[in-house]
Amino acid sequence: MHTYPTRPGLDPVEALESIVRPQSVVVIGANEVEGKLTSGSVRNLLRHKYSGRLYVVNPNRSSVYGVKTLPSVADLPEVPDTAVIVLSAARAVQALAECAQLGIRTATLVAAGFGEAGGAAGGAATRQALVELLEQTGMRILGPNTAGLFNVVDGYVPRAAHNHPADLLAGRIGVVAQSGGLCNTLVNRSISSGVGIAMAVSTGNQLDLDLWDVGDYLLSQPSVDVVTTIIEGFSAPAKFVEFAQRAQAVNKPIVALKLGRSEAGRLAVATHSGSVAGAAEVQSAVLRDLNVIQVDELDELWEVASLITRWGVPRRRAHRLGVVTPSGGDGAIVADEVSRVGLSMAELSPGTCEKFGQIAPEVTPANPFDTQAALAVSAPDSLSGQIAAVAGDGGTDAVLLALPVLATEGAVASLGPHIEGLRASGQRNIAVSAWMAGDATSGAVGVIRETGWPLFDGSVRAVRAIAHYDGYARRCDQLPSISADSVRAAAGDDAPAELLTYWAARQLLADLGVPFNRAVLAGDAETVVRRAHEIEFPVTLKFSSNAFTHKADAGALLQAVSDDVTIRDFADSALGRWPVHAADEGVTVEEHVYSNLPVFIGGHRDAEFGPVILVGLGGGFAEPYSDIARIPAPADAGQVRRALDTTTLAILLRKRRGAFDAIVETVAGLSQALHSDPAIRSFDINPVLVRDDGSIVAVDARVERRSVGG
Repeated sequence: MHTYPTRPGLDPVEALESIVRPQSVVVIGANEVEGKLTSGSVRNLLRHKYSGRLYVVNPNRSSVYGVKTLPSVADLPEVPDTAVIVLSAARAVQALAECAQLGIRTATLVAAGFGEAGGAAGGAATRQALVELLEQTGMRILGPNTAGLFNVVDGYVPRAAHNHPADLLAGRIGVVAQSGGLCNTLVNRSISSGVGIAMAVSTGNQLDLDLWDVGDYLLSQPSVDVVTTIIEGFSAPAKFVEFAQRAQAVNKPIVALKLGRSEAGRLAVATHSGSVAGAAEVQSAVLRDLNVIQVDELDELWEVASLITRWGVPRRRAHRLGVVTPSGGDGAIVADEVSRVGLSMAELSPGTCEKFGQIAPEVTPANPFDTQAALAVSAPDSLSGQIAAVAGDGGTDAVLLALPVLATEGAVASLGPHIEGLRASGQRNIAVSAWMAGDATSGAVGVIRETGWPLFDGSVRAVRAIAHYDGYARRCDQLPSISADSVRAAAGDDAPAELLTYWAARQLLADLGVPFNRAVLAGDAETVVRRAHEIEFPVTLKFSSNAFTHKADAGALLQAVSDDVTIRDFADSALGRWPVHAADEGVTVEEHVYSNLPVFIGGHRDAEFGPVILVGLGGGFAEPYSDIARIPAPADAGQVRRALDTTTLAILLRKRRGAFDAIVETVAGLSQALHSDPAIRSFDINPVLVRDDGSIVAVDARVERRSVGG
């Protein structure tokens, strides 16, 4: 049995410091087989001029790419800061044990074969052997099944894969992804678009160090201003919450692409990495609550990050957009997209219009401002002044220079007045879009990149990125409702639950402040008829039981009845089918409420993130329209108000005096109750009806509680 140095494992930041920026490294198992992962690490370290001490262990070769090899780990002249192991899975475990014996404390494991879906036989046993080795030695690893990392800032690129540019462009963006392929694709796309990267790490199967560990490390780096991440699954949701809150504390935004938001995508994620993909809608609500910028496409990661690195961390809104373009058609495209994503076109002030009158009396000031290409040739000084006036308008938060295809030298030269005017405006937030067309636009792209302004392939992509930037600024001062403690408290709560009877559900929710319609419970047909007259016709009848979830489907509901015969027949039938066994069972006789505006309010405990409140259009509209806001609990009235304002329902509620505030108050109270009482597993109140006078009344409810003794 091996004996290892008895030392505690490094904390994740210390471990990653040695993995990402070592002064010395050993690559174990490297060779010169071109195109294979076994040759990549040494080749890339030399290719990108690693300045530290490089050792190679391979007993079957005398050298690898000119680096003299050693026969074993034990023959190393020093204890390197870290190891990169490119051996097969079974041999990698043995090599890792030898590293631990020597005193090496961290390693990157490239090999797959540790029990992944579809992996080789014996993978589970190899995985278990690796887990036990890590527990015994305190070693920290990146991987297994990772292509490695880029540290462009320090020139340390031990990636096993070969498929990245020979010339890496340094920037201030940190990247972390589970998928090595997508991590590499993101780096390649970003750099080819002129946007540099500081560090990029793929975590692979993340048997030890995971996305959130690497994310925390990137946040700690002075060279990183923004962290972009590709998320397959929230395997440690509380750690993610802490990571996101630290990002806010250190003023470094997170831009995230969450994979597996469709059913097919969730299956693909599980197949690829074994990640559990939870409810996409809840995940998006949590990301929004924590002010993580969630994007829909891979390229949006670096596009939004480029705005942040060049405009600064969003603290000031970029809501009112000024547009300068030599193409009126492109200006119309911008205006349409601005409306779609919730930005606004800046309205030029009287002072700006007066400047136009002095500079070019024949030009009508407008936004978008169509500069007309001919003006760049005939009156460049006048044009630059006009552009400066638009961009410098006090009502403009950001400016987009929207360019069509610039295919001639003359057209490229016409950029001069545009650039001069924008620079003269003093506007900080300037972006440029150009409809890329290969060689036809390469000249213009070169000119624009020299300005240092963020450049986008087409105006639509530019507007979307600006909208994400603006959204972050809008949310940056809003405190999150979710906390790591609440997420931890929700984990592992799998005690059995039971459905309450309808009457018990009403009583519980009424005690929590939900206003219900008048109702009584009766246990025999004659009492039902008598109570119906006391309530006043028409009435609604329901059978209170926990034997069914959907009363209408079970025949346990009769609405808006006004005659004794029908009431008695329903009561006799229901009581015959479902005898009364408890005080909260029987026929409820209720006031029938008329309304054409139903609201749905619900709550449940998400498996990843704990209690979540739902509110939106209710009744039969809830499922087909999916006009639902999801809010992590506990949420205060302000948080509920902001979430509700993202729905169509908010527009309808505001048309009835007091209704919006009444719904907000009710939802906020239920949010606090769901958070503070873990016995409540879920509830649905559908519908809550909004009367014409703005008052609200709930007319149906369902509650699931933890079973007694559960």
